[in-house]
Parts: sequence; structure tokens; C-alpha cells
Amino acid sequence: MFSYFYNESLRKLVIAFGSLFNEIYVKRDNSDGSENSRIKVPLIYSSKEKFQQRLEQQSGISDNTKIEISLPRMGFEMNSISYDPTRHLNKTNIRSSYGVGEDPKNTFQEVPYNVGFTLFAFTRNMDDNLQIVEQIVPYFSPEFVVSLNANELDSKLDVPIVMVNSSIQETYDGNFLDRRIIASTFSFICKTRLYSKINNSTVVVNSSATLNEIMGSDDVTDLVQTITATGSTSDYIAGDAIYDT
Repeated sequence: MFSYFYNESLRKLVIAFGSLFNEIYVKRDNSDGSENSRIKVPLIYSSKEKFQQRLEQQSGISDNTKIEISLPRMGFEMNSISYDPTRHLNKTNIRSSYGVGEDPKNTFQEVPYNVGFTLFAFTRNMDDNLQIVEQIVPYFSPEFVVSLNANELDSKLDVPIVMVNSSIQETYDGNFLDRRIIASTFSFICKTRLYSKINNSTVVVNSSATLNEIMGSDDVTDLVQTITATGSTSDYIAGDAIYDT
């Protein structure tokens, strides 16, 4: 039962989630209101605690040269996976897919799961942080739907991404020489589905059967026949399966 398989369902979900936020920009203006520069905010996969430690500690290639991580920056992580009984379907259903010239595929009904993500943005000033917030929040009211090419059975799986919480926090502990860090945190729930192992199946291309013939109210002819089904997963011709009745 528990044989190896990997549909990359969660991997594709992580990539799709991250791709939503890889085009976030921060604009810097001159004193007269004209645009001075536009910075694309880098996005990485990392935990928030690890990211904060990297911001607080300087690093470099030597003991004499120390550098700080430039801001603004964004990061995200997957932090929870939970079963969703509200979207439960009959788990014994069989899903099948047939393509011209391809082996047919089948699997059991996919299982609904809620996958939690946390997105965070670190900036040095409040205006940069507010620009990032306004480029994210309006698209979730409260959900945004993405389509995934999940596997051979579902080439277009719609996954609602729901924003459940958002907050802004300013780090002000320490003296006035410490680095100022403003962090926005967004919590999301992705309502996706996970698939079991996808197997090859046999296609039935020909079948024949003879049922009992009723000749009259008192005359019944009982016929016992053989039902023959032919098919193949490779060329749909070779291979026989015979069922006796």
C-alpha cells in the first residue's frame, strides 16, 4: 500500500505562492515629488526568526570588513498542513484520465488540505513598508485564486489563497544607535488538494454479452455466456480479460 510516489503537489504550491509576490517594488521620490529610483524587493524562502537574526548580525568575508543586509526584503515560509473536513468527498471515488496515444491514468479521490503560509516584509522606514502593504492587501478580499498544473489528472487545479491576518510591528528596543526595523507579517491559508499515487490502468475497448431470453410466460431459455473484454495499456489491442458468468 505505502509504495513510493511523489506528485510534487506541495512543491508546486510553494512555487505558486512565492510567484505572487516576486514583483513587489518600492519607489523613492525626490523632494519635488519626481521619482528618483524604483527598487525591486528581493523575496526568499526563510523563517522569520532566522531572517531577523541575519538582520541584527553583521557578516562579511573578513574580520575587517562587515556589511549589513540591505532593506527592504521579503520572505515567506510554509508553516502548517491540516486536513479540511468541510471539503471532504468520498475517498473511494476513482479519478481517471484518458489521452490519445497515452496510457490511461487513475487514482483515488484527492484529499482536501489547508496549507498555511506566512509572508513577512522588512523595511527601514515606514513609507517603504506601507508601499509593500498596499501592493498586497487589495488583491485578497479575502481570497485570491491561482491555477496549478497539479498532475496528469488535474492540469488546472484552482486553489483559493485566503489572507487571514496581517500586522505591522516596529522594532524600537535598544538605544538610538541601533538599526530601526519595521516588519509586516501576513498569514495565509491555501485550500489545496493532495493526491495519492497515480497508476496506469487498462482500457476496455470491446465487450460482448448475451442475456437470458424470455420466449413467453411459461417458456424461459437460460443462457450462460462468457463476457470477454479486450484491451491494453500500451496499444489498446493486445491483452485479454475474461469474466465467466
